[in-house]
Amino acid sequence: MLALVARGLVNKEIADALCISTSTVKSYLHEACKKLKARNRAQAVILAFIRGCLDLREVFSLDEIAELLASLDPEAVETVAELLKRKREQLDLTQNRMDSAY
Repeated sequence: MLALVARGLVNKEIADALCISTSTVKSYLHEACKKLKARNRAQAVILAFIRGCLDLREVFSLDEIAELLASLDPEAVETVAELLKRKREQLDLTQNRMDSAY
């Protein structure tokens, strides 16, 4: 449901997409906000991303992500590229350690 909120859908559109009532949507979103300790639905989406409860690919296609990143200034793109490189290296290290353990 938070993925639909992240896409900008309002409660009625979410209810229609999931074939549930708007009151059910409101109730679920209220509970999500409580669990995430979010003040509102926008903060709930951000916290869900940060905590790994919501995957970026559940909300945006890779083309949309690339388009978003391409809209950044060149320095920001370089910074993102460097961060992604470091993250990839960390993942590779973790995978190598796991492989070595077996």
